Amino acid sequence: MRRKLIFAVFLFLTVFLFCSCGGKTAGRETGKVENPYDMFHFTHYASGGTPEEETAVILFEQANSTFTSYQVAFISCTCRDPSVNYYSVMYIELLNTKDTPDEASIRAITFSDGKGLWGDSNPTYGTTNYTPEYFDENFVQPLVGKTKADFDAWGGYKTQVDGIDVDAVSSASVSTSNITSCIKSLFEYHTDKYYADKTAE
Repeated sequence: MRRKLIFAVFLFLTVFLFCSCGGKTAGRETGKVENPYDMFHFTHYASGGTPEEETAVILFEQANSTFTSYQVAFISCTCRDPSVNYYSVMYIELLNTKDTPDEASIRAITFSDGKGLWGDSNPTYGTTNYTPEYFDENFVQPLVGKTKADFDAWGGYKTQVDGIDVDAVSSASVSTSNITSCIKSLFEYHTDKYYADKTAE
């Protein structure tokens, strides 16, 4: 399953880069397939905390009356050799029904279960117990229930949203900061789209 997901992400990125190079106008003129995926920018932190703009790609988005589910591909670690460095795929569900955009929250999130892909080191470099399973228990699942307001209040690189045990993930600042930053920007996309009527009130 993991190999299939890695291949799917690689295939998507190949198609995405091929289509985006020519632009949408060129695509119509040549008959090439236009890029059908939505994207958003987020602040990426390289090793040492250097901020830079990166693009996350929404591979899948489906909404119902209660929540919207997403699969989002994004790069986290950029310091490893290309042979062992690839995009992460995050599966996440964000609620649509809160009273205000700031109250929109995470219903579910995973980088596994056949829905996502952990693209960072396994284990994290220099910390043998920092496996994807460790991250899931100590960082990813504790994000369930966190709101847009929680992410907006996040202090940036080397900090955590309220309620996350800082000491438990202190040796993974790059991974946790980039995941948090990506979710923060996804919340902006999500509330702009699904809370527009409530924002206008």
